[in-house]
Amino acid sequence: MRKAEIEALVRAHGGRARPVAFFHVLRQPALEPDDHAFLSEHIEELGTSDLLRWRARCASGFSGPVIRQLARIAIRDPAHFQHEVLGVPRLELADEEWIELADLVRGRVPLAIYERVLARCRREPVQWASGFMFTPGVYRGLPPLLDGNELDGLGADRPALRDLPVAKILAARRAGVLALDDGALSALAMERARGSDEDWSADIPHFPAALRDAILEKARRTPRDAERANLLGWLEAHGVARAALLDIALGAIRAGDASYAVLSWVARQLSTRAAWDRHGLETLSALMSRRAFSEVGELVTLAWSEAGEGGKEVSRGFLEAIQVAFAQVLLGMTREALAAGDQAGAMAALSALACLDPPSRLSRAVHELRRVPGASQDVVELIAVNERLVKHSHARDASLEGFVAALHAIADAFR
Repeated sequence: MRKAEIEALVRAHGGRARPVAFFHVLRQPALEPDDHAFLSEHIEELGTSDLLRWRARCASGFSGPVIRQLARIAIRDPAHFQHEVLGVPRLELADEEWIELADLVRGRVPLAIYERVLARCRREPVQWASGFMFTPGVYRGLPPLLDGNELDGLGADRPALRDLPVAKILAARRAGVLALDDGALSALAMERARGSDEDWSADIPHFPAALRDAILEKARRTPRDAERANLLGWLEAHGVARAALLDIALGAIRAGDASYAVLSWVARQLSTRAAWDRHGLETLSALMSRRAFSEVGELVTLAWSEAGEGGKEVSRGFLEAIQVAFAQVLLGMTREALAAGDQAGAMAALSALACLDPPSRLSRAVHELRRVPGASQDVVELIAVNERLVKHSHARDASLEGFVAALHAIADAFR
């Protein structure tokens, strides 16, 4: 990156250097002179993991600043150094780097730590005791709460219908002790959906198809997120269009209900590339309008698990569709911020956008940001960063790590 681009990103993150190093500079496969200068200038703000990522991007023989900073950390906080450096599995530094590190800490750290550093000063490869590597699996989630017992046991002296919940009315109807046609039942259920506080969750499997409209109304109105998710599950099973159901779920999210139950249901609807192409922008926009950053991460994680259920390989196109949807959200946030004169908001969105790897077809949308009036010089600089990155981007570059970095970048800028 160029110095001007880096400085604009620093201002986008409130003058803090570490987010820029973590989300932008150290995510590049190779570093330029201005990148190294920036990292050297702010080396005291970098964490141990940042230093090791920097070292991995240094040319052979040019990792001196990193090694010297690691030595300072070892001297200041030996326990931290032992855990974060010596305790890292399969950490391989060059032999000359271990030798330099040993020379710098000799007599200035506990003997046990010095001896562990000294033991690494050899050319033969380390023999690891185990070849075990952790491999993440697929989280399949909990089953929906659609089980429950029927409410039956009505006798001949039954109470008036107005005193009975819908579930008990249905149980009596099934038992043959209550004569009620579909029209009357639907009207009664619609009245309850609009005006009562009944919870239909436990008994929803026993609701007949004739109550579809009432269940739709109940799904829109209920204040209980778990009930809404269960009703959406029933409606989905009875053939109601996905778009109509997502409209209900996203309406709840816009109103502040971004609960796990609703997110789980939404994630199941977004388990294909086609679904993300059609509904991804609207879904992420609803969550981002509430600054629900953690919920965005939860949604994508669940959708990824759904897409890979049963050991299926998640396609690159699926990930590209997620990145495109998120990029479009960030572009929209940038336009809205500029229209409102919110330079900081525009810079935050552009900083996050620079973490993504969207396809080059979005380059025109990025370029058109230049036409929005009122952009500061920093905003113009960040637009240029994104123009350059998107122009040379390919669909195969899309990664889950890039999405996570973008999400953390926007959350960091708004904290």
